[in-house]
Amino acid sequence: MARAEARTPLSLLLLPLLLLLLRVGPALGAVPDGELEAVATASAAEDGGAAEGASPTGVVALGAGDGAGDGAGAGEGAWRCPAVSRPPVVACGCDLPHTLRCAGGGRGALRAVGAALRGLPPSAAVSLLDCTLVGVSALPDEPLLPGVALHGLVVSSGELQRVGARAFAGLAAPLQALGLPNNLLEEAPAAALWPLRAALDRLDLSRNRLRALDAAAFKGLRNLTFLDLSENSLSHIAPDTFVAVPALQTLRLRGNKLTVAVVSALQGLQLLRDLDLSDNKMVGPLGPTTLPPLPALHVLQLAHNQLSSVKRGALRDLYALASLALHHNQIDVLEDHAFRELRNLVSLNLAHNRIVAVSGASLAHLELLTQLDLAHNFLRALTADLTVPLRSLRELRLDDNDISMVASDAIPPDLRLRRFTLADNPLNCDCSLAEFAAWLANSSQLPEADRSTAICATPPSLENGLLIQVPPYDLLCGEEEINLAPPEGPLSIQGASSEVSASKATLYSFQYDGLQVFLSWNVDASAIPYTCNSLIVYEEMGVHEVPVESIPLQCNSSQVPEPTTLTVSLESADLQQGHNYRYCVLLLESGEIESDEVSLDWGCSDMIRLELTPRHSIHNSNNTSQIVAISYNTTQTGTLSVSVQLWSQFSSRVYCMFTLTVYASDIPIAVERLNCSYPKVTFHELPKGPYRVCATMGDVPLTGSQEHCVWVQGDTNSNTLGGLTIALAATFAAFISLLGLYIASKRLFKQPKLLPTHQCFLAAPIDVQQHSRYVKLQATTRL
Repeated sequence: MARAEARTPLSLLLLPLLLLLLRVGPALGAVPDGELEAVATASAAEDGGAAEGASPTGVVALGAGDGAGDGAGAGEGAWRCPAVSRPPVVACGCDLPHTLRCAGGGRGALRAVGAALRGLPPSAAVSLLDCTLVGVSALPDEPLLPGVALHGLVVSSGELQRVGARAFAGLAAPLQALGLPNNLLEEAPAAALWPLRAALDRLDLSRNRLRALDAAAFKGLRNLTFLDLSENSLSHIAPDTFVAVPALQTLRLRGNKLTVAVVSALQGLQLLRDLDLSDNKMVGPLGPTTLPPLPALHVLQLAHNQLSSVKRGALRDLYALASLALHHNQIDVLEDHAFRELRNLVSLNLAHNRIVAVSGASLAHLELLTQLDLAHNFLRALTADLTVPLRSLRELRLDDNDISMVASDAIPPDLRLRRFTLADNPLNCDCSLAEFAAWLANSSQLPEADRSTAICATPPSLENGLLIQVPPYDLLCGEEEINLAPPEGPLSIQGASSEVSASKATLYSFQYDGLQVFLSWNVDASAIPYTCNSLIVYEEMGVHEVPVESIPLQCNSSQVPEPTTLTVSLESADLQQGHNYRYCVLLLESGEIESDEVSLDWGCSDMIRLELTPRHSIHNSNNTSQIVAISYNTTQTGTLSVSVQLWSQFSSRVYCMFTLTVYASDIPIAVERLNCSYPKVTFHELPKGPYRVCATMGDVPLTGSQEHCVWVQGDTNSNTLGGLTIALAATFAAFISLLGLYIASKRLFKQPKLLPTHQCFLAAPIDVQQHSRYVKLQATTRL
């Protein structure tokens, strides 16, 4: 019975035929209007549960007078469910008028049903017979229902592998609909279909194991208008397979393994109106010849494939197309004039793709389009390019994109949207959104749920606020924002006041090396003490600025030697060279130590073009004087940890680089380029020492007087002898020797005059915790 449950929707494809028969079939008796309405209602209910696998196939043996056709007020001519059950061979029941569903075991079940149906009076005639057979792997090569008058037949066993050539021969009336779903057929039963060629209108072979179709698969079925081949394993279809079915209007090929090469070669199908190619193996761009000429096609489904783009003039021979579904593909580009041949298109679904932008020329020819779905893409802005060409648009879905900006002219005055959704987008609610916010608030034709999908992500004071509820005077830009006092929000502290102060951070240095952006800020002394909040990056797009990065920062002014200087770096993977960006740093000023008041300090740069900083501006002309000492530690063979001590005034520079080189027998075996803000590195898997470790300022190794080197002799534990520290040790040893000689030969030598120590050496580096002014970014958050 489980097999039968998955098969329920089969009778739905026969419903149009059934309704037609109920209206015009005099042999079936008159059908009251109320009963016909009940058929449509029951069918709709069944259709709603079909997708979930629900089925009313629970069968109960019903006698005459019971069933769907026997109700209060039924006239003498009302249809009654026939009593054809023969327990335990077969059990039957009716859930729709003129429809009989039976379940039984073995071939005897069909024979028993056929014998019962042949003797029915016209008032009890059955139009559709739906049989579930248990344990049947083949239908014999002999008539199964001789002398039975049916218009629709569905046979499913879950195990059926072969159908005899004469299985459907001998029927008393031409069969118009045949369903063989949920079986194990590996090829189309062409021989069994041949006797039905004169009248067969609908054929369902879905959920079988079909792998290929040859030219003779549907030979002779010239009146076939509906063909369902979904959920098979089709990877090959002969180009002329559908030439044999010239009247075909609906073709279901969902859930197979068809490629573009196979589909584009198909012939015939001149009257086809509905084509479903979803969930196949169609890979690459959607171009002008991806599908064959289909002049009558109205509905096309290409969802759940691997299409990568839409080329100029795509689907050029489908000029009658009204509905196109391309959702759940990998489309990232819509070329200009991509849909120029589809001027009759009314519905376009591009959801769940990778589209970053839509130019005005991409959709320029779709003047009749009323429904557009671009949800779950990567759009960054809503502009007039998208909406102005679509004069008839009534439904626009943009949920789950990266939209932070809506242009002031994005919604033309003559655009009459009835549905518009913008959920899960990082809207930047500044003054540039004022016109859009006004339109949204006054769009009474939109449902309230749609208008409430526009939610602010920035600035922090408006985070998670509904745009339609934000007063116009709170949509501020630039300098206006400094006077904004946020209500409950990320900067609010319970029981304490919060305010936004004037700019207290000024960018004084900017460097870019191709991988990272280095920013150095002067922080006003009045802002101390402070903690870092975030770094926000805005990209210039026309006359607008769109936030593209929001990075949390972790720093505390009480833990850095020079709190008036703040240095941060930003990974540039999401930034584009040659584009203009503005960088804003946000600091939280805590005020008095025992106070709970917190205010927001900020600073923004000018708009800066992202370009590589020339190397000559990075190097220092007097490099060696900046290196104090080199410390090292070899805890195990092949592992060397090195730390370089720099003058403090140099280590606070924004873009300070130095290079460490490890030599063995004067051959460089390891090179590491480091930022001065973190002058430590550990080398692994080195060959056996001794080593010479040299440091040079800049990002390339230098030689000669510009090198600062120390020797590492074999495996040494916790050695911290820098270049000048070695000189101290040598001087101290010489002093001890001289002192011994003085005691032994007091009369022979004069007491030596020792030079002041500061003329001979600098003190060895003290092992103290270094509080760098460079803040390492640990994570980024894409808006």
